[in-house]
Formats: sequence, structure tokens, C-alpha cells
Amino acid sequence: MPEPDPPLPPQEPISDREPPVITPAMRINARTMRWRYFGVGTAFVILCALVFFIARHEPVSQKQYYPQCGFKKATGLDCPGCGGLRCVHALTRGRLGQAMQFHCGFVLCLPIVVYLLWLWIRDWRRDGVMPVPFSSTEAIRPMSWIAIIIVGYGLLRLIPVAPFKWLAIPEMDANETNATGPASPIPPK
Repeated sequence: MPEPDPPLPPQEPISDREPPVITPAMRINARTMRWRYFGVGTAFVILCALVFFIARHEPVSQKQYYPQCGFKKATGLDCPGCGGLRCVHALTRGRLGQAMQFHCGFVLCLPIVVYLLWLWIRDWRRDGVMPVPFSSTEAIRPMSWIAIIIVGYGLLRLIPVAPFKWLAIPEMDANETNATGPASPIPPK
């Protein structure tokens, strides 16, 4: 009778730095990957279309294209996101100073958003499989920074005392000029 094989020595735990072992059950077929690429591509096209729309239609003079803020309508106060559309419009026109006036918190969050996108692309390249966006543990802290900056800035600018009053969104008439020329009046209905 042949002797049994000697028992294998205990294996050391796999460290975080070792590449993952992909078994056949874990492989993703090409059809699934195409749908993931389609989802990312569709999201990118929609984001570009929204930015292009905001760049073409100034939010103050052409209000008929934008929904009214429900929070401001109900309370009369600016919500933490108020001024965001005007900020994006100013950024697409290359006016950083005016964008900071409209929503400083949004402009301050842009480098954090770029960092989050870099994390997502890095995980995608490292693992070879498209991860769920912003699902890594490294993305939790930057996303909480974004929430704190936006909500904190929104609350600070509501305080009616001198240093905080300067953070308020500047009032604009529909007849003020923008970068493309005089604002067009809203046609009567």
C-alpha cells in the first residue's frame, strides 16, 4: 500500500498587497463588461450634456429652463446647494472669482471630486475589473469632506452677521449682463 502524502504546511494569510487570485467562477464575461462600460459612458455623456446645457443657458436670466428650489420656496432661505447652477455656469465661462461668489463650497469640493475619480480609476486599473464607483474604503473620508463642506458652507452663509453675510449669494436681476451679452428677458406667457 502506498504511503499517504505528507500533510501540507500551514499557509500564511494573504496580505493586502498580493494580487487577488481569480478563479473561473469569479471571471466576468465580455458581455457583462460591455454593459459596465456602457453605463460609465452613458453617465459621462449625460454629465457633459448637463454642463453644456448650463453653459448655454444662464440660470438667472433664463429661469424657464430650471426648476425652482423647493427649500427656498418653502422657507425663504437659501439651501446648501443654492448658487450651484450659477457657479457651474461661471466656471464654464472661465470666471473663477464669480464662481466663488455664487458657491464657494462647490469650487472647494472640485479637487476632492478629482481625487475620488483618480481613486476609482486606480482601483479599476489595479484590479482589472470596474469597481462600484466610490465603494472603496479610501473614498469614504473624501465623500464626508464634500458633505461637510457643502452643508457647512450652506449653514454659515445663512447667519445674518457681518462676516458670514459676505458669503451670501449675490442678488442678480434678470436684466444684468453675463459673459455672452445682455441677458434676454423672459417672454410673457
